[in-house]
Amino acid sequence: MGKAKKRLLLHSDRSFFMKREDALKEILSSLKKNPTDTNAKKLISLFGITAEELSEEGLSYEMLRALDGVLL
Repeated sequence: MGKAKKRLLLHSDRSFFMKREDALKEILSSLKKNPTDTNAKKLISLFGITAEELSEEGLSYEMLRALDGVLL
C-alpha cells in the first residue's frame, strides 16, 4: 500500500490496512446512507473502483449515474 493510501486511511479513522473488497463494502454502505458522502467518493478514486464493480456489488443504476463525475 502506498504512502498516500496509508495517509488517507489514517486520517479518516478507518482500518489502517483496507483491502479492495473492504473498500467496496464501505463505499456501498456509505452511499446507501448518504449519496453525497465525500469519504465514499475519496475511496472510489483512491482504489480506482469502476462502475462495473459497484454495479456487481448491488449499487443501483441511478446511484451510478449520480457518480458519473467520480467514476472513470
